Amino acid sequence: MTNKEIQRVMEFIIKQQESLSEKLDQFSDKLERTRAIHEERISQLETAADNFYNIAHELGKAQRDLTVKMVELAEAQAHTDQRLNVLIDIIEQGRGGTPSV
Repeated sequence: MTNKEIQRVMEFIIKQQESLSEKLDQFSDKLERTRAIHEERISQLETAADNFYNIAHELGKAQRDLTVKMVELAEAQAHTDQRLNVLIDIIEQGRGGTPSV
């Protein structure tokens, strides 16, 4: 190989290395942007998961409170039914025991 040929090969290799270095820098920049986007999305997902957990916890508490209130309401309704039956009996006794239709 002549000196000119060697020089051309060396220039070609240098250009290829420059190109490769440039592409590596571009890839590194893209990778950094992608990492930043993923970190932001992970942060958003963590926040959403925390919110979901808090809402589910509050919903569970509300469900338990509602269950207690429903039991209290059923007991109050049974008590009201008993008192109403007593009142009906009193009224029927005042009519001589004949139920009104």
